[in-house]
Amino acid sequence: MIKIAQSKDEAIFLCKEFFNRTVAGFQVEAILIEELVKIEHEYYCSIALDASGRQFFLIASKEGGIDIEEVAKKLPETIIKKSFSLQEGISEELAEKVARELGFTNNLINSVKELLIKLWDIVVKMEAQLVEINPLVLTPSGLVAVDGKMILDDDSAFRQPIVQKLQEKKLSELEKLAKNAGFSFVELDGDIGILANGAGLTMALLDVLSELELQPANFLDVGGGASKERVYTALELIFKLKPKSVLVNIFGGITRCDVVAQAIIQALMDFSDAPPIVIRLTGTKEKEGIALLKEAGIDAFQNVLDAVKKVKEVLGE
Repeated sequence: MIKIAQSKDEAIFLCKEFFNRTVAGFQVEAILIEELVKIEHEYYCSIALDASGRQFFLIASKEGGIDIEEVAKKLPETIIKKSFSLQEGISEELAEKVARELGFTNNLINSVKELLIKLWDIVVKMEAQLVEINPLVLTPSGLVAVDGKMILDDDSAFRQPIVQKLQEKKLSELEKLAKNAGFSFVELDGDIGILANGAGLTMALLDVLSELELQPANFLDVGGGASKERVYTALELIFKLKPKSVLVNIFGGITRCDVVAQAIIQALMDFSDAPPIVIRLTGTKEKEGIALLKEAGIDAFQNVLDAVKKVKEVLGE
């Protein structure tokens, strides 16, 4: 986002406004202040990954300053689009060809060539899916990249410290705890804590709740073969959300139902302020798990719809 300030006071006002904003889920922590440039013309240029085609595209246009999607709709003839492979990269010949098609001459051709090759260096080093400059502006003193953006690949985070750092910033405190514990966890806006084993089973449960207009407080996949300690930690994490109820949905394959039952019993003993827990337990060591829960005075269901119905009763819906 770019704002133009006509005075020092207006610049201070805009800075304060920026610091109270979030952009793409990130809290604004820094502001780049630049001298206003005299714009003679605005251009667009980017390098984008086409994953399905296993190639990259160098995209450029004389019509910068607006979304490239709008340019494609209104002025498709102004878009330059060149494909190339990872092995090929952007050669000086390709960069010069694009520079000339954009209408640049003399020394500006070399400037554009250098810029495009540097963009490609960024894509390779950062494993980026998109690197974009919009607008690239022509001023009396030369070319200036006024604004830009990047889309980074989350799957390359283990190789890219900066991606890891950005991911960490975007996580809530509970999501950071979950990540450190190795859980697939996402905070949601509802009031029913969710603990299930397997991403598919967890998503299916969320779909069931949605159909019944019930709102989950989180997504938490405790994983297969979860130990007592792991299930206990997952419940402790969910309790921190302060949900009105917790729904445990375990289909035991590698995960043993008796181990899950032991963790639930221990958690309820240790957390006196724990919300009501509704349990669906079926699969490996199912009878043993249900017996342990009954001995502790806790009911368990074998059918997930029965468990969801019980949650509705607990919530008074």
